[in-house]
Amino acid sequence: MLPRSVSSAERPGASVPPTSAPGERPATAPAAPASAARIALPVALVAFTVMAIGATRRQMWFDETVTRLVAGISWRDFWRMLDDVDLVHALYYVAMRLWTAAVGDSPLTLRLPSMIGMAVAAGALTVLGRKLYGTNVGVAAGLLFVAIPSVSRYGQEARSYAWMVALAVLATLALTWALDRPSWRRFLLYGGCLLVLTYLHFVAAMVLAAHVLMVWRAVRQGGGLRTLGMWSVTVLLLALAAAPFLYEASTQSAQVSWISRDGQAVVAFPKDLFGSAAIGWALVSTALLGTVVLWYSRRALILPLLVWAVLPPVFCYLSYPLVHLFHGRFVLFTLPAWSLLAAVAIAGPVSGLRRTISPVRAVAALAPALLAFAAAGVPGQVEARRSEADFRAAAGLIDQRYQPGDGIAYSGWRGSCCLRLPMAYQLRAKPRDVFVAVPPVRSGGYWAIECWDPAPCVGDTRRIWLVASAPWDPYQGLSSARADLLRREFTVASTDQLHGVSVMLLVRGATDDA
Repeated sequence: MLPRSVSSAERPGASVPPTSAPGERPATAPAAPASAARIALPVALVAFTVMAIGATRRQMWFDETVTRLVAGISWRDFWRMLDDVDLVHALYYVAMRLWTAAVGDSPLTLRLPSMIGMAVAAGALTVLGRKLYGTNVGVAAGLLFVAIPSVSRYGQEARSYAWMVALAVLATLALTWALDRPSWRRFLLYGGCLLVLTYLHFVAAMVLAAHVLMVWRAVRQGGGLRTLGMWSVTVLLLALAAAPFLYEASTQSAQVSWISRDGQAVVAFPKDLFGSAAIGWALVSTALLGTVVLWYSRRALILPLLVWAVLPPVFCYLSYPLVHLFHGRFVLFTLPAWSLLAAVAIAGPVSGLRRTISPVRAVAALAPALLAFAAAGVPGQVEARRSEADFRAAAGLIDQRYQPGDGIAYSGWRGSCCLRLPMAYQLRAKPRDVFVAVPPVRSGGYWAIECWDPAPCVGDTRRIWLVASAPWDPYQGLSSARADLLRREFTVASTDQLHGVSVMLLVRGATDDA
């Protein structure tokens, strides 16, 4: 079995120190620690507080407005949409439909589930670190996790990634409980966490590779065939329950075909994963030092944690010809493993001291290192809260000067699909989208089907608001027929340059009609 969890050896009155794997130094039995809740809740509260800072500062971008769109359409359109796109997010979308029906779809309410999810992940990671190594390592891991900029980035995003991370940690924690005292109830709890994780985002099921090593170690150290049998049955049931979903989701792989794995993508990957290249390299370097500490203290943890941290991105890179998954957000569930490894380097020596150190004193001793990581992550934290474009101001301009009968069109290097939904979310006025033949969702996706012949679609519209993501050429991204029509029939009455977006008012004929 993996070294007996610290929680069982640290119970009040325990006189036998935790066992160690062959070749490991015997672990010291510290005094009874604070309960799991007493150490998890403060870290979770810190995480939620960090998520709450600037939670509405960054404006809703395309992916988040997809969540809002899906949450508001009819159930009939919803199920029809899943036949064509985003089946992988079906469970999250169902949950968000129920959530928004109860609390609304403001940016804060849309993001609140993710904020809670990252707080749960931080708290659960603290408990997991405590069970695997000690209280000090658990607290350090939770706080390091919170300091990672991408944790804030996706903890403030109305998507499923925060709960993907939380379920990966909860499933691993549930497995440690099941290996401590095997029972069907504990293994079914573990299997339930894995099943929900798989349905939230199937890529995260790769955490199972680390679990295989944990179970194998437990069996070799005396867990017996009963433990192996219960785990095998649990995983078999999981496979049977998830197989139809995974098969159907695999037929929609074209929607991530835009992801690349060229040299530029490889260089950018640490920043994509950690939200900051500086934090990424600092955390990886410290994690490697943590593996050295583990070699002399808890050797059995090295392979499971390294497999959890390293295998998913490597697999996504190598499997690119089959599935285009080499992107940081798809492997966010590896961040807890990196945090645990780094925490061992920072807090492991403190946990190994024979004299009793309270959690408060331990945090004080670890404060310099934790504060250094937090300080290094400040630029990334600021960037995580920066809007990609000022859609709110653009919509405000249109709302202020809107006239009945106005139209709207979109252009730019990112394509109209990335502007249409964010602008529609911000607009109070509803100009007619002049180039749209079939609106989003009814088209079988989140993009509209646009008119082949622009002239009949524009009709006799006298004013068109052109929203562009490429201010140097507002007609970029438009077909030649659309661009020619707008240049020939309309005159630019006004132009407003905003962050990441520009707004032009085009008036048919003379500018005095503006």
